[in-house]
Amino acid sequence: MKVTQERDASELQRLNEALQESQRRLEEAQRMARIGHWDLDLQTQNVTWSEEIFRIFGISPQRRLKLTDLLEVIHDEDRERCRKHYAEAIAGLRPYDIEYRIVRPDGAIRWVHSRGAMDRDASGRVVKMLGTGQDITDRKQAEEALRDSERRFRQVTESIGEVFWLTDLAKNQMIYVSPAYEKVWGRPCAELYQSPQTWMEAIHPEDRNAVREAALTMQATGAYDVIYRIHRPDGAVRWIHDRAFPIRDEEGRVYRVAGVADDITTQREMELQLRHSQKMEAVGVLAGGIAHDFNNLLAVIQLQTSLLLATKGLPDRVMKGMGDIMDASERAATLTRQLLTFSRREVKKARPLDLGETVESTIRLLRRVLGEDVALETHFEPGVPLIHADPGMMEQVLMNLAINARDAMPSGGLLTVTLEPVQVTPERAALHPGVQPGKHVCLSVRDTGTGIAPEHLPRIFEPFFTTKESGQGTGLGLATVFGIVEQHNGWIEAHSELNRGTLFRVHFPALARESTSSSTQAELPPVRGGTECILMVEDDQALLHVAQLTLEHHGYRVLTAVNAVHALEIWKKERANIELLLTDLILPGGLSGQELADLLKRDKPTLKIIHTSGYNDEVVTRRLRELENSIFLRKPYSARQLAETVRTSLDRIS
Repeated sequence: MKVTQERDASELQRLNEALQESQRRLEEAQRMARIGHWDLDLQTQNVTWSEEIFRIFGISPQRRLKLTDLLEVIHDEDRERCRKHYAEAIAGLRPYDIEYRIVRPDGAIRWVHSRGAMDRDASGRVVKMLGTGQDITDRKQAEEALRDSERRFRQVTESIGEVFWLTDLAKNQMIYVSPAYEKVWGRPCAELYQSPQTWMEAIHPEDRNAVREAALTMQATGAYDVIYRIHRPDGAVRWIHDRAFPIRDEEGRVYRVAGVADDITTQREMELQLRHSQKMEAVGVLAGGIAHDFNNLLAVIQLQTSLLLATKGLPDRVMKGMGDIMDASERAATLTRQLLTFSRREVKKARPLDLGETVESTIRLLRRVLGEDVALETHFEPGVPLIHADPGMMEQVLMNLAINARDAMPSGGLLTVTLEPVQVTPERAALHPGVQPGKHVCLSVRDTGTGIAPEHLPRIFEPFFTTKESGQGTGLGLATVFGIVEQHNGWIEAHSELNRGTLFRVHFPALARESTSSSTQAELPPVRGGTECILMVEDDQALLHVAQLTLEHHGYRVLTAVNAVHALEIWKKERANIELLLTDLILPGGLSGQELADLLKRDKPTLKIIHTSGYNDEVVTRRLRELENSIFLRKPYSARQLAETVRTSLDRIS
């Protein structure tokens, strides 16, 4: 009996030790997991907590607690929600499973996740609630940090103009696309989430295969950087710059691809405008050089013809031939002036101008030029502001555009001329180099003719480019318009559809304040000669000879030189007698006509100066006009123009 008792006592001790060890391990496990257990007696409302629960709540284990004590620890904002949740669980309406905040005695706020189950007696009545409580503060903070990070991410991606996108590596799932997609692509984001292939389907057919190949081979390496076009549902074509980089997991394997797509349509348009402007400027320099040399030849022809026409007793047949020569030279001079206008070297006589009045006066001429088969309509908006422009050049712009439209309607049609004020935004002005935003005046010329082929449209403003048959056009009409418009700080747009017609829209900056300026000009003095001594410097000997004959014909004494060095030698001998220097601006030998004039002017301040050139740089000629006793004579000139200019210069008071 005694042995049995000792064995039972030993077994009981072993069991107690095992229970204590199990309890210790449970408490250690709960401490590590921050999970404790609790027992609520529904009869007495007494609460029994494990050690870990006391640790979570920051309450001493010696304190005896009731349910009301627990409710007092719960955060004010969560207390009513917890009370309602507890009542519904006791009533069997829902499981007891809730997350809430507590305020510890030291003021610290912790998050607790509590779960509970009902304990019933033999009759099935609920007598206790048993449960666990876990400190989930770290998890909640991590979740909040993640939400904050996602908020910042969305704030960034939703506020930028670029399209940020995220896909799986196989491109089967669009994980995220920023709202800018809807603005750039013109399609809803929901459509892309549902059908990721719509991204590729929107790409221009000519670019699609190259983009698909690049996406499959380059996105996973980070080398994906492509430019392509997309078609929007509204028919617009946009240029896209798309870049991508891989996202790797912990083992370094690529499992996602992120990218940024930027709408570069405006940038592309500006680049095209700049390249076009640079090309036209280069062509203009070439055209101006040709005009300079050609004007010297025309000056000889016109001067010599003028002298022959002044000869008495010539047969009528010879006089008619001389007249034909003069007419042809004047037409050639008109072509060179168009070249100079295109190259932006033609001096303009600008003033505050009512473009409506100029257009109306030109319309009266147009009705005779267009013919009976072309109907003409005009639409002038009220309140069109003044512009700063050369009236003659504005007439030429409208006339050239109208004649071009007439030629595009060989079977007749409708020509519509519209004039209206427009407001140019900074974004639109940025597309045209040198254009400032603000109020502009828009002149539109629309026809219903054959239209311009898309491959020809980019070249229509180039000199000598024409789609007309041989002999039906010089190819300078639109080039002249382009030059005039550029010279007036404006721009011109062309829109055309084959067999439907063409629209030209010309924009000029409006004057800030409407003002008027008299267009009347003082009449020039009548042509008369004189006996003064003139020093003429011209490197073209043919022109020098015929100009000398012309001036001697009017009674002047003319000394000639082919360069500045020769002119200085003559000056040393004839300084006292020379009253006028007539010199070309561009001379061989290293000393220009202007530099020669400056030297002689310092030596003899009363000397009158006439500069001539067939290559009219506006900046130079403006400076020459500002010089005292200096006149500019543009080549080619007739005998009458030469004589009038010389007499006007000599008659000026120093």
